[in-house]
Formats: sequence, structure tokens, C-alpha cells
Amino acid sequence: PIAIDSVATTPARRDAPRVPFGSFVERGVLPAGTTVFDRARRVSATVSPDGTLVSGSQRGSIHKLGATLTNAPSCNGWTFWHFERDGAVVPLDVLRSENTTTG
Repeated sequence: PIAIDSVATTPARRDAPRVPFGSFVERGVLPAGTTVFDRARRVSATVSPDGTLVSGSQRGSIHKLGATLTNAPSCNGWTFWHFERDGAVVPLDVLRSENTTTG
């Protein structure tokens, strides 16, 4: 048997600290003017200085705008929206992961 204190556990997503998307914009981690898009690049939006996204005449949070543009009842904007970093396409959720591991 393995001692229980030697087993690493992964915290549940709900237990992770909530980080507002706008905080990444404020800190310049994802600057205003950055284009974000869905994985298939069917829809895109621009990051605003206030942390909302704008696509055409539509404006909203990462969750609301994702749902609006896909005619869905809801949307997890952290996993829906992506951006380019060093030539790679990465989901916004990477920002939260990096924030919790680097403080």
C-alpha cells in the first residue's frame, strides 16, 4: 500500500481560484487588440481594454459572446476561445493554468 500523503491529487476545476478574464487584459498578458477565435476559426473577436470581446456589432464576456456567435444557450469561453502564441494555437484556459502555477 502507498501512504495517502504521498499520493498527488489534482484539484477539481471548481476548487481552482476564479480569475476574471479582464485581469489578464489589465496585466498585458493578453493585450487589448488581440484577436481570439474558435478552434476551427469560424468566428473571431477582438479583445477590448475593458476585458470584453467585440465581434462586429456584438460585445460581451468571453462566455456570452461565444454563446451568441454560435447560437448556443451557454458557452465556456475559457475553452471555446483560442489565440496564437509563438505560432501555436492555444485556448484561453492556458492563461488560468499559468496563473495558478505562477501565482
